[in-house]
Amino acid sequence: MVDVNELKQNLEKLNRATTAASKRKSYLLAERSVEAIESEFDVINKELVSKTDELVQLRKENLSLKQDYNILESRVKDLINEKLEIEKKLEVLSRSRSELSSTNLVKAFSDSLDEMESSLKSESSRVEYSVSSMNIKLKTNIAMEGNDLRFQLPKADDLIPANNLSEVQFTISSSSKEPVLSSLVDVPDVVGFELDNALAAIKEAGFNQGEIIEKESKFVQGTVLSQIPSGSSVAKSGDAVDLVISKITSVEVPDMTGNTLAVAKKSLIDSGLSLGKVTEEANSLKAGTVVSQSVEPGTYVDIGDAIDLVVASSKTEFAAVSGRPLANEDVSRFASRSVLRNVPRISSTRKSLSRK
Repeated sequence: MVDVNELKQNLEKLNRATTAASKRKSYLLAERSVEAIESEFDVINKELVSKTDELVQLRKENLSLKQDYNILESRVKDLINEKLEIEKKLEVLSRSRSELSSTNLVKAFSDSLDEMESSLKSESSRVEYSVSSMNIKLKTNIAMEGNDLRFQLPKADDLIPANNLSEVQFTISSSSKEPVLSSLVDVPDVVGFELDNALAAIKEAGFNQGEIIEKESKFVQGTVLSQIPSGSSVAKSGDAVDLVISKITSVEVPDMTGNTLAVAKKSLIDSGLSLGKVTEEANSLKAGTVVSQSVEPGTYVDIGDAIDLVVASSKTEFAAVSGRPLANEDVSRFASRSVLRNVPRISSTRKSLSRK
């Protein structure tokens, strides 16, 4: 029989051998697993580096796009501001641009026809010429004022695109008819007149005052620069005569002494001036009556200037009015309140404009 102890020893050897083999196999498997993991880690790490580079590039592109967007956004804001400025300029130009009524516009072209007809006539020529019609293509702004059609004619320096203007086409033709001279009156030539004298001449000739348009000019303010109808034409009695005058920048100060404060204020506003400081002064005149003014009547000042006034006080009572002498306490009261004082007149340094 086999010895039991020997058998046990053999079994132990077998177990040890099996364990060692198993461990070697485990070690081999572990080494292979580590190599596979390291290889996969390298692959993932390379992919991560690649993705990181792509992310950096995308961030750079995003930053560049943001910069481009900010530049474009700033440009858009500039363009919007430029558009607003242009719209403001157009509004100012629209307000300052002279307007013509349809009647006066056609009348102006009619006068032009007459002048052309007259210029073609020559006593030395044996041939007679005539202008029978005028074809007109007009670029203009058109507006309605009540039932009347108004034309705003663009100037040479206007920045208005032609597409924004309306186009009016019409033809003025001559026709034979018996002149009704009895209903026509010579229009006075008032170019060069001062405005008041021009209006007086127009009224005296039987015409009415039309539109008065102010224009910057080197001539004395209020001088008539042009008129419609022209001075060399005829029109029906009672027709309106429009005038273009040199811009008025200064006005004459009216005499307001002796008037009430309300009347004086209205006089200032009607003259293109404004009411300045109002000071009360002890005076025998009725309370609220203008006693003096800061600028002498007849002096020329800028439009909108303020004129200070001194009015009779409503808080004082004079012995001459009340019939009793002033008591000591009254004198003290007047002195303490500094009622008896004058506002010094302002000596105007502006040169008065000579009005023809």
